[in-house]
Amino acid sequence: MTTREHEHTLNVWLAEELKRQGLDAVAERPSQRRRVDVKVILQRTRGGAEVVVAVEAEQGQNPSNMAEAVRDAEARLPGRQNLARCAVALCYPDLTTPESLPTAQLMWTVRDGQADTGAAAGAASWQRGNVEALATAIRLAPAQLGDPDGAAATLSSSLDTAVTRLAESQKRMLAQALDLPAQTRNGRRVRNPWDAPAKRALLVIATAVMFHSRLDVHLPDSRPEYDSRTGEPFAGLWPPVRAQICAVGSDSIGKDPVGSYLTAWELILALDYKPIFETARAALLAVPPDPSFGEAVGIAAEAALAAARDTASYRHDLLGRIFHTVLDTARYDGSFYTTTPAATLLACLAIPQDLCDWQDADAIARLRITDPACGTGTLLMAAVERIRELAPQSRDNPHLASALIEQVLSGFDINLTATHMAATTLGLLSPTTHFRSLQIGRVRLGVDEAGKTHLGSLEFLGNRQPRIMPWPNAAQLVAQVDTGDEIAVTEPADLVIMNPPFTRDSLRHDQFSREEERKIKDREKELFANSPAHMSSNAGAFLVLAEHINKSDAGTLASVLPLVAATDKSGHRVRKYLGQRYHIEVIVTSHDPERIYFSENTSIGEMLLVCRRWAGKKKDKPPTQVVNLARNPATPAEAIDVARAIANGTVATRNYGTVQEWPASKIAAGDWNGVQFLSPYLCQRHAELARGDLFPSVRLDTIADIGPEGRRTRDAFTRSDMPDAEGRVALWQHETDVIQTMAARPDTHLVAKPSKAHLAERYWQQRSRLLLPARLFLPSTRLASVLMDTPCLGSAWAPCRVRHTKSRPEQLEMALCAYLNSSVGILAALGERSNRKPTYPRFSLDDLRNLPAPDFAAIGSDAAGRLAAAYEAHAASVLLPLPQMDGDPARRALDAAVASALGVDGEVAATIRRQLAAEPSVTGRRYGYGAE
Repeated sequence: MTTREHEHTLNVWLAEELKRQGLDAVAERPSQRRRVDVKVILQRTRGGAEVVVAVEAEQGQNPSNMAEAVRDAEARLPGRQNLARCAVALCYPDLTTPESLPTAQLMWTVRDGQADTGAAAGAASWQRGNVEALATAIRLAPAQLGDPDGAAATLSSSLDTAVTRLAESQKRMLAQALDLPAQTRNGRRVRNPWDAPAKRALLVIATAVMFHSRLDVHLPDSRPEYDSRTGEPFAGLWPPVRAQICAVGSDSIGKDPVGSYLTAWELILALDYKPIFETARAALLAVPPDPSFGEAVGIAAEAALAAARDTASYRHDLLGRIFHTVLDTARYDGSFYTTTPAATLLACLAIPQDLCDWQDADAIARLRITDPACGTGTLLMAAVERIRELAPQSRDNPHLASALIEQVLSGFDINLTATHMAATTLGLLSPTTHFRSLQIGRVRLGVDEAGKTHLGSLEFLGNRQPRIMPWPNAAQLVAQVDTGDEIAVTEPADLVIMNPPFTRDSLRHDQFSREEERKIKDREKELFANSPAHMSSNAGAFLVLAEHINKSDAGTLASVLPLVAATDKSGHRVRKYLGQRYHIEVIVTSHDPERIYFSENTSIGEMLLVCRRWAGKKKDKPPTQVVNLARNPATPAEAIDVARAIANGTVATRNYGTVQEWPASKIAAGDWNGVQFLSPYLCQRHAELARGDLFPSVRLDTIADIGPEGRRTRDAFTRSDMPDAEGRVALWQHETDVIQTMAARPDTHLVAKPSKAHLAERYWQQRSRLLLPARLFLPSTRLASVLMDTPCLGSAWAPCRVRHTKSRPEQLEMALCAYLNSSVGILAALGERSNRKPTYPRFSLDDLRNLPAPDFAAIGSDAAGRLAAAYEAHAASVLLPLPQMDGDPARRALDAAVASALGVDGEVAATIRRQLAAEPSVTGRRYGYGAE
């Protein structure tokens, strides 16, 4: 048999294996002139055309075979042979036989024709896995292509243009029809206060246009028997005019997109879809007929149709991307959009194979999944996609598809535009969904006209239930008053999946007036008076809420959270609260400096958390898997592959990252520090250090007083180049090209602010020679502590005043400075950091006070002296930046002296130094084996 014949045989068997995975796959005959190796038909577009994925395969996994597979795959794409919307280049292992194919480790990459073909094979992101993993990649292939960011940006720009066509009065009427208030900052209106809300109202119209265009293929065969608006037999014309025709007009309906869409959507409402089209009609009817308004709607509609035609429209995250491109309030209401790969990964981890009998449609329909901060529905969509993967029959079963949307899923959010998009996104899954049964609700946040305060979904915790606001009514044409019905969650959730809002306290609710903000925060204090949630942000509050609405016996909680929730003192009580009520099954973090987050529109570190109720004995609770990713998956297919690797224990061997088993006792005590480093070795050594196992240790605040923090110094003093009568000085900056040695000097004089003289004097009494950092940019930092030639204060530094002991204060200062700048001391500091941004940690006074320091009394009387001698020997030595610390002779010598003084094995200290130097948060680059 020739190589080509053997490949064809494998392709035939591959098509059969893909069919067993629920795909419509067929191997093409070699005699065909224009052929693909394996053709997979995923779906039909609204025009009836097939959505095809071409699989082009080669036998062998060497660079030549990979390049040939890529060339063949690229050739099948639009612009060339146009045989498929997208393609998969596949390489079988050498010596693969039909019998070994089901378990063979295949290699593949998804192609969209955008890469340079000549360099494509080497630059491609190749994945490995079995046929099941390949089937998932093929199923998700169209979702990896296109440019959703570009589509979102283009639509956003078009909406900006549309807004410019409107008069101020039209903007106001458009916004008020959808209950969108004027834009404010700290209770004060900004310039052009109606622009942003008018843009969001036009986005509602654009979303309805996109949904209309998707319905066009289904509407001709969906004539309603009864009119859903009246309950009477339907007697109208059918089908409604297509979305594209409404946008451009025709001789019969005129050049009026507003009137055209109003007529078409009124007819569609006879079938269903009230949340989508009734809300959009309210916006269209808000403004009296006017050419400028018609022009604005036409611009929005054309842009929406262009987005719907784009390949990116097949990605279920497109509407979310559009929404958050348009949205301008995320920093105030904390609404950050979960990336589709992150949503996919979280849903795969939260919904395991054994959660349900996936062959039983009734069992699936009995599941209850809710998102109390659903936004545009990304996580709910990911949950549906996960269920469809586990129960492929749900894709072709319209009753089960409707049950998923109408019964299984529920979501709540404070934002009308977001909930409108969530309803639209979920509706696109099943055009036969009964929207009147859709469980997506807008919950009231704010103070109503009666002076009553509402906290949105958080009210589920209180004696009263959240107020569900009605969808805007096209007949009302005024701002909605608080006429919503109070509803309760009648069934506990099997799964609460969410990305709760996260905004620091100084910014939360700044979209409201100061009086309204005060009432809202007073209500929060009332509601969370006896709660473990710390209201410095609201993420903890939603975790408490999730526990409240979760099933008490077998519920699951899955959440995207700020990484600081695992490390900050403010989150300690919530960590204990969850750790005692659940088995914290898995924590996933990203140590990928290119994407430390799992949400868009943010730059802070985040984690994924999956918890399951634990009914067994505490001593039998399994450990938590702490998965620290070296590379954050960039596509849904990669995310599914990572989830599989987590499930089968191959995370490290697949080079995705590292896994640790963190004891349940630690988790229940609030110690989640396994997230701090990619290296499990560093996490374990830091745990030993904190316990006093590496050497006898104590909290730093047991031997020293720390403070004031830099903002206190800045509040009481101003800088000056000239000395004042008191001779006050400070180390203000942490410039790594200036501060290169442990011995340092002040860089500024201080002058007390006239109104803060008393505070200035009090803070000045807390000055010290030993200073600790308030923040460090790890890729360029050299020092984690400095010893000044005179006592002073700091701005980027905090004074550390050693207490009187048997040792001289000067000796202890030198000893601590040497220790803190050794690799062991740097490990101690980084293990206690608040990981908002791992490469740029900030240290609160609490972080510094909690830092493990040598217990000199327990180690021995000469330990402080030996460390002080190490300081004196190396005080003037220039230390290289941390990424170069392993090759730094000065740091190596300092490490050896510190390790000897503390009784630490020299090889342990050297390994700590070597692994710290390779940490992604230290280097600012992807870890070596995970980098491209």
